[in-house]
Amino acid sequence: MNSLLLLLVGCADVSIPFDDATEPPFTGDDAVSPWGVADWTVETDGSGDFTSISDAIRGASDGDWILVGAGTYQETIDYGGKSLWISSRDGKGATTLDAGRRGYAVSATSAETAETGFVGFTVQNASDAAFWVVFASLHIEDVTITDTSGAYSVFGSAADMELQDVVFENNTQSTAGIYMSRGSLQANNISLDCDNGSYAVYTGHGYAQIDQSTITCGRGGYALAGEHTTGTITRSSLRGNVSVVNEDDHPEDLIALVNTVLEGSYAATYGGALIRNSVIDGGSFSFTAFAETPGTPVVENSVFMNTTCAINHDATTATIRNNSFVDTTASCTGAILVGVDGNIDGDADMVDAAGGDYHLNGGSPLEDAGVDEWEYEDVDGSRNDIGAFGGHFSMDGGW
Repeated sequence: MNSLLLLLVGCADVSIPFDDATEPPFTGDDAVSPWGVADWTVETDGSGDFTSISDAIRGASDGDWILVGAGTYQETIDYGGKSLWISSRDGKGATTLDAGRRGYAVSATSAETAETGFVGFTVQNASDAAFWVVFASLHIEDVTITDTSGAYSVFGSAADMELQDVVFENNTQSTAGIYMSRGSLQANNISLDCDNGSYAVYTGHGYAQIDQSTITCGRGGYALAGEHTTGTITRSSLRGNVSVVNEDDHPEDLIALVNTVLEGSYAATYGGALIRNSVIDGGSFSFTAFAETPGTPVVENSVFMNTTCAINHDATTATIRNNSFVDTTASCTGAILVGVDGNIDGDADMVDAAGGDYHLNGGSPLEDAGVDEWEYEDVDGSRNDIGAFGGHFSMDGGW
């Protein structure tokens, strides 16, 4: 199969119906996981078909399932153009792939398809990247990535990658925890610290979907940097900044922030912008429009707090409605925002915002104060509550 045809084929279709201000749908098919009995087994004591994962890959055929027993495997593995599902029998706590500082721990670079997976391992001691995926698809699940050095922990180029239940810890990558260029990235329930990298997540010229994840950087670091990328961040907690630079003539391109807490600032240059039912604590939102084809930023049902000023944009048209401004000036340009279009200021009456609990106390002025349209209703069918716990995709659930 032509490797160019493999782009955007491995990840689940998790597009969000964004009602009023829509974003292009996330593209992709379900990753194909195996069922039944494994085709090959790997055991360190010699009781399986192979004693190394690499030997099992060499003996397997496209579409095979390799089941790996508990133990530590001192090797690096390359799928070698074969679409294989490699999973551990006993999970990542009992099964370790140790790259021994010999480059990439896991690589897929030869048109591997959506039947390619790596599930249930601790991956450690990669000197370049724990995962290196180029012109291929790879599903990574129930994995801890630790003690990785080099530029990246996970690298993808012209790739289709799905990360599910992945923990990044004690890595020293210099550029990014996850770097994706010209492909699609779906990350669900990941935990990622910036460590020494410039970015926690970088994505360029593609699609990105991050859901129910925790990404932590210093306030001067970048939780996410996107260039010419469309996507969404939903039901997640981010510490650090978000920066998105899009094509000058594509006002429809954007990375949306939905039901997410961001301790930092969000800056969007060109393209569009959407912030809905989120909390921006200690930072601001800025938008720079391209004069010839200006985008329209949409900011609604969200809380801005603890910053000098909250919103700065030069768009000719913008939708800024039903937001709450707490201990901040709403507009950085002197525009009148509070008191119009449902925007309010004053105490939000949250449970413990200083401690990171942004739930609303009963009777908070933010209850039932969001956009009063059925498309924005809370999961219980009531009017939208302003903040990260209101709307269809509450951080408390909703799917």
